[in-house]
Amino acid sequence: MKFLKYLILLILILLVVASVYLATLNGAYDVSRSRTIKADPVVVFNDLNDYRNWADWGPWYETDSTIVVNYAENTVGEGAWYSWISTEGDGEMRTLKTMPPDRIEAEIIYKTPFGEMRSDVYWIIKPVDSGTDLTWGIKGEMPFITRFMASSMEEQMGPMEERGLELFDANLMRKLQVYSIENKGVVDFSGGFYLYLTSSSRISTMNSKFGEMMKSIELYMESNSISTLGSPFTIYHKFDPENDTAMFSVCYPVKERILTDKGTDILTGFTDRGIYLKTVLKGSYDYSNEAWEQAMSNTDRLSEFTTDTEREPFQIFVNNPSNTPNPANLLTEIYIPVH
Repeated sequence: MKFLKYLILLILILLVVASVYLATLNGAYDVSRSRTIKADPVVVFNDLNDYRNWADWGPWYETDSTIVVNYAENTVGEGAWYSWISTEGDGEMRTLKTMPPDRIEAEIIYKTPFGEMRSDVYWIIKPVDSGTDLTWGIKGEMPFITRFMASSMEEQMGPMEERGLELFDANLMRKLQVYSIENKGVVDFSGGFYLYLTSSSRISTMNSKFGEMMKSIELYMESNSISTLGSPFTIYHKFDPENDTAMFSVCYPVKERILTDKGTDILTGFTDRGIYLKTVLKGSYDYSNEAWEQAMSNTDRLSEFTTDTEREPFQIFVNNPSNTPNPANLLTEIYIPVH
């Protein structure tokens, strides 16, 4: 009996010592990693904000092939969630708050032998010159009995976050590089009035020139209360790839002929109704040259029409980076005159 009493006493002493030791430990943890992504913050936010996208880059799929995911009806935004089961443990992730496009806050619940372990997950999205600084963090506090595990969270979670950010970056870059070029055939274009600016530049610097010219026309239209009838377009007057030079006009369609101020370079033009071969590029402007080459090639293969050299080709920017941050969703229509 004495042995049993001593054993119980020893156990009690150990429990007291363990409790005192645990009381001295800090059970809080906050582990985060960051990576610069060459994409618009809105694009990064939108991709993160849908749990169905996580299956394309989640680092846990590399180490656990037994994961089975169950998605909620809603996987986007506040209230969205998904859960999983696997041989290594079950869990759930739920979005608590979104502040587009700057931050996403969520809660993750791991089911462990000690009970449910809850942690806060956060994504911080900051614009930088080269794209977006993306931070992925996990923070929380261990239950009293498992406080000793808090110090190991950095070692356990840090590498996972680093790998996850790497995979997210690679997956997003693949998505942004998706594009298509479609031949729409010969169409009847109605034409109409437009305001325009004309300039010359090297072909390699045309894109930056477009932006400056568009802004000038938009400011003029705004200051004179002029409304546009559609998307801006560019007319190509001369295009010389060998010498890397081009002459072109940036245009905004308007309802009627407008007499512009004498002191401005912005003028009014008119396009007659006519038939054109239409080609549509869906994707980044980086593929514009390829789209034009395909459009010209398709024109040469027409059996009932030939290129009309008396009229000039043009392209319509159906949307633009200011309202379509994902370059994979940009739409550009190319029109080559035929007769």
